Amino acid sequence: MNDNNTHDEELEFDLSHYIEMFMRRRWVVLSVWVTVLIVTAIVTFNTRPVFQAQSLLVIEKERGNNVIYQGGPTVERGNDDYYQTQYKLLKSEALLKTVHKRLNLDRYPEFAGVYGYMKLNKPVVIAPVPRSRLVYVKVDSFDPLLSANIANAIANVFIEQNLSNQLFISKDVLSALQGEKTGGGNSRAMYESLPAVVNNVLVQQLKQDAARLQAQVAEATGRYTPKHPQVVAMTANLAAIQGQIKTETDKIIQSLKIDLSGQLMGNNIRLIDAAMPPLSPIKPRKKFNMLLAFIGGLVLGMFAAVIVEFIDQTVRTQEDVENKLGLPFLGVVPMTPFNKKQTAYNHLLLQEHSLIAESVRNLRTMVDFAEVSQKSKSLIVTSSVQGEGKSYVCGNLAVAVAQAGEKVLLVDGDLRRSNMHKVFKVSNAKGLSDFLAGGKNVEDIPPLIQATDIPNLSILTCGPRPPNPAELLNTPRLSAFLSWAQQTYDRVIIDCPPMFPISDALLWGKYIPSAMYVINFGKTRVPLIKNAVKRLTSSNIKILGAVVNMSKFGGLSYSYYGYYQYKYNYNYNYAYAPDEPAEGESPVDKDKQKDHHSKKSSKKELV
Repeated sequence: MNDNNTHDEELEFDLSHYIEMFMRRRWVVLSVWVTVLIVTAIVTFNTRPVFQAQSLLVIEKERGNNVIYQGGPTVERGNDDYYQTQYKLLKSEALLKTVHKRLNLDRYPEFAGVYGYMKLNKPVVIAPVPRSRLVYVKVDSFDPLLSANIANAIANVFIEQNLSNQLFISKDVLSALQGEKTGGGNSRAMYESLPAVVNNVLVQQLKQDAARLQAQVAEATGRYTPKHPQVVAMTANLAAIQGQIKTETDKIIQSLKIDLSGQLMGNNIRLIDAAMPPLSPIKPRKKFNMLLAFIGGLVLGMFAAVIVEFIDQTVRTQEDVENKLGLPFLGVVPMTPFNKKQTAYNHLLLQEHSLIAESVRNLRTMVDFAEVSQKSKSLIVTSSVQGEGKSYVCGNLAVAVAQAGEKVLLVDGDLRRSNMHKVFKVSNAKGLSDFLAGGKNVEDIPPLIQATDIPNLSILTCGPRPPNPAELLNTPRLSAFLSWAQQTYDRVIIDCPPMFPISDALLWGKYIPSAMYVINFGKTRVPLIKNAVKRLTSSNIKILGAVVNMSKFGGLSYSYYGYYQYKYNYNYNYAYAPDEPAEGESPVDKDKQKDHHSKKSSKKELV
């Protein structure tokens, strides 16, 4: 039972994964789908219509025995491959050439040219009817009348050629029977060897009588002289029988001559249905093509989405962070609408709950879990390249930690492109660079630190941009500053430069060996991230985990996660008071209780 449940859960997970993938790649699916539909429509509605006409023939088996004679042709009857031979003859070059010439097809562009008759081979289709002696001659053409004329012409020419072949064989046999090609003696021997003569019952009886008399004459000649009356009588009887044999043979030969000359055998191929001009084309099938494009385009679009997903080297989900990068997953921060009138962390100050605020608080919780084994709750925040929202995530994390009651110092550690003073809208006239360049002792640090509008949160800006940031970060003053900061504050968070193209983050990592890595949703490529992670780990910097920033709303899993998270926090924070007064409780007490819980909730939010 448990195995079945596990299988169902895996199946459901896989299905949701693919649905989410198709929703995420919906523009790829839609683009391929629309492209297939448009191309199919253009080709279908601009293709010249093709019409098909068909004539129906019946090919009977040839009847009669083989006519075999010495020195003459042989008529083959009843062979197993007889019908296959006829189907090949229907598309023979000689037949198509005759049809092309008879219909004067040179005047049509599709059949013009010296070898225009060979162009008939493609539009002509021979389609035998299974388990019958019927065969269709189908012809495709742009002209419906022309297709019918060609189909009928092929059928008629084939019938004529078949009859002509029979007449040709019959004439040869007739000539041989008349002795036109052989001598007299040979003709008589050929006559007597014909099946019609050999199989004749009367001729067989006469030959038996002649053989018996020949034996008697031979015996009598041995006893008597040739002029003996008995010998003379038997000789006369033998001559009479041989005369009868010759007479009967001549009658049979004469009968064969009459049959061959009169063509009593007839033609075994007939035209059953003549081709008629078709009323509608067979190509293109517009409705079928568009339906096929509708279904096939969707399938092709989904296949393209799978291919794009397979070759995608960016990070979007928790599975990408864990499987592609092998890093712990800290959380996801959705894309925040830009508003110049509000601060970047304004959503954390609002009373109502938002998905962005809950995502940042969830990130704070995951960072706390990751730092459980750390001696110091200080970390650096970095990314692969500029523009991944590293300062935004760092600032919001600092605000969320400060709201939880910890004393936090936020340091702008990017001495090249400082940005944190813009996030909190404070002055950047003095800052970290002043202490690193000329500070005498840690007592020079407090005047450089500024308070923010968030309780428990202080900020040390970059200060004037120095010409030599790497040299300043290599001075002993950096170590002294960090030691003082970790003793003075509960949490120190440093917004470091990105890993590429500079390596300032590694200089910070010598003193704070814990890092949070920020990844831009669907933008930063995996090989670049892996290279940066390798540089960090080679410098003995522990990566607490990765956070996916600027994630876009959409996809099955992410939307469900956001909705569930919102509902959970809403119910947890706001469902204190029961719907009805308890037994024995007055409505006035009920209102007081509501006010008490309301004030309590407001205090929790401010914290």
